[in-house]
Amino acid sequence: MIDYKIQPKIIEAAKPEIILPEAIQLDNGLPVHILKAGAQEVTKLDFIFDAGLWHESKPLQSALANAMLQEGSQDYSGAQIAEIMDFRGAYIQFSVDHHFGTISLICLNKHLPHLLPVIENLIKHSLFEEHEFETLTNRRKQRFLLENKKVKVLCQKKFSEVLFGNQHPYSQKVKKENFQTIGRDDLHDFYNSFYQSGNCRIVAAGNTDPKLGELLNHHFGGNDWQGEKMMVPEFKIQSSKERLHQVKKNDAIQSAIRIGRLLVKKDHPDFHGLQVLNTILGGYFSSRLMANIREEKGYTYGIGSSIMSLNEAGYLVIATETDKAYVKNTIDEVFNEMRRLREELVSEKELKRVRQYLLGEFIRDFDGPFAQAQSFRSVADFGLDHHFHEQYYQTLISITLERLQALASQYFIESEFYTVIAGA
Repeated sequence: MIDYKIQPKIIEAAKPEIILPEAIQLDNGLPVHILKAGAQEVTKLDFIFDAGLWHESKPLQSALANAMLQEGSQDYSGAQIAEIMDFRGAYIQFSVDHHFGTISLICLNKHLPHLLPVIENLIKHSLFEEHEFETLTNRRKQRFLLENKKVKVLCQKKFSEVLFGNQHPYSQKVKKENFQTIGRDDLHDFYNSFYQSGNCRIVAAGNTDPKLGELLNHHFGGNDWQGEKMMVPEFKIQSSKERLHQVKKNDAIQSAIRIGRLLVKKDHPDFHGLQVLNTILGGYFSSRLMANIREEKGYTYGIGSSIMSLNEAGYLVIATETDKAYVKNTIDEVFNEMRRLREELVSEKELKRVRQYLLGEFIRDFDGPFAQAQSFRSVADFGLDHHFHEQYYQTLISITLERLQALASQYFIESEFYTVIAGA
């Protein structure tokens, strides 16, 4: 019988196994990384193109060009593509971020020979038919108009503009009129420029078939979609000179708040320590911001802080929504918590709790082949390697109370933060 009066043993979290992928090249020079792991005969393929918001010449160009890939190709209509994926029990996803356009496929290994010809056709011979373009654009426009009624969306858009400048790719600068000025030819031009082998890499993960490399080479290793590596444009960050900004929305029930500042990039020596410090401040449910502003003061249902890593910049943002009567008090308490971290040492007990939480999250980041692949991409996309994860682990187990206070004193300076409020 189990004696419930005896506390079970606490087992310290162990460092996860980090599996390094095998690097190969297709005949046309396209790089492939194959991360073999897991027991199930399932493979995930990511076709990653340097084709994000950073590369577009008009707003919406990269996102709509990526989405149009699933709307029909030379040999398959959009409905046929969906039907084939459904019949084979496969999952396909199209996504765009600031720097990359990605096509992801997850399927059983035995179905890859049947599905790769479809992926090849939609990548190499997408049609961009006018009717499908109009349908997609109208659908995205309606979603945009609906989202832009929310104060949290208005607040985040203004915050990105304040932080980076309204012409920077990291600024959320899409407007309603952009849906009228973007045309089918704009998307097709972007597709022709960026969706080609010289601008692509492939990441495969799972209990992959030994002949996966040959299969990929057969479909994607030829010169029929060859192209030169596109030049990466440069943009200058132009942050606002004003530290406080407001976006009025008179019918808003609550006000959204964003407080943040530019921060170091992912390759900076302080990055890992700042991740620990940010977790203490507002990076998990038991953080100081949650304990103070949610649980003690009752100003909001939730508040959190995040360190966002982009290829050309990093920033910290604290986000919440509250009644307009509590906006000033909420902002004051955020800066009070930063001041406490500057002036007082974190307790050993709190650091231990945060360390155990982050170690658990770190282990989960490598739990399974797809998580391993995502963790590989989280450094490879930034031009880093597996040593980044090793350095993070060492920081987690060794960072001191004094080091955390020193980081807070350096980076949690109130005068360097921007505050954006959207609402009534």
